[in-house]
Amino acid sequence: MLQLIPMWNNLIGGEILDIQKFQVLIDLAKTLNYTETAENLFTTQGNISKQILALEKGLGVTLFKRAHRKIELTAAGKLVLPYAQKILKDYTEMTVDLADFKAAENLTLEIHTIPTMPSYQSFGLISQFLQDHPEVQIKLKEEESYNLLTSLKAGKCEIVFARTFGFDDSDLERIIMEDDKFVAVLPYSHPLAKQKQLDLSNLRTENFLILGPSTNLYEPVLKLCQQANFQPKITYQGTRVDLIMQMVQNNMGVSVMTAKTAKQFDNQTVAIVPLTANIANKLCFIRVKGQHSQANKLFWEYIQNESNGGQNDSRIIN
Repeated sequence: MLQLIPMWNNLIGGEILDIQKFQVLIDLAKTLNYTETAENLFTTQGNISKQILALEKGLGVTLFKRAHRKIELTAAGKLVLPYAQKILKDYTEMTVDLADFKAAENLTLEIHTIPTMPSYQSFGLISQFLQDHPEVQIKLKEEESYNLLTSLKAGKCEIVFARTFGFDDSDLERIIMEDDKFVAVLPYSHPLAKQKQLDLSNLRTENFLILGPSTNLYEPVLKLCQQANFQPKITYQGTRVDLIMQMVQNNMGVSVMTAKTAKQFDNQTVAIVPLTANIANKLCFIRVKGQHSQANKLFWEYIQNESNGGQNDSRIIN
């Protein structure tokens, strides 16, 4: 869903306009497609249409021509667009600078993480850091994987802990904490449960219970199945690992998930079997390159010095 953004007063006509509407305008001017813009902004096509109509009413002009299921910017829309882009850019920069100012003032650091962070050693390093630096306050917030880098770049947090699959962004730097791989999760009574390794194609006839698109693991699992030359029959997709594990235990299907997440639930009713073919991924702390608050600098240096495995790798993501 689109997040509410503070409103600005439009002096023309005394209407109230908000930054969110400018965001919609900019994206729709790029896609020229209501459905695509709705997907980009995680909302509905109807909401996009309402936002544009409200913006047009506030400005007193028509921004888009609508004819034969096609849209295009009007002359007024072309005039407004660069101003909207500048307003959104200025607002984003302001929120980043303001967040840095506040963090520098009170040594507060906001970190957004994937929901499964407690599964990894990085969670323990945060606790150690707080013990060694009691003057710093860390605000830790779980967020779905697909939204982490967006939040980071929008200045909603200073650092994220995320999973990367060959990610490349020259604006960011990272510290690699751990490697992870995918495994098959089977009912303990499954005929293949005692295999030392498993070719995923052997599960082509099974019901698959997997984490959905918002977890950032949906596409890699589909890719693994495609590499094994089959299309999985997905009977459940969601965000709760514990629910998927319970369903596997109840013989409702099989799953494919990352090894370190699955091992939290390793018991006598579920078998975790390595795969013969895999997609490597890395768990990292990530931040925007450039100037940082004092709390950010303290934490970054601490993680570099204390992380294990020789994977300290503060560099551009590649």
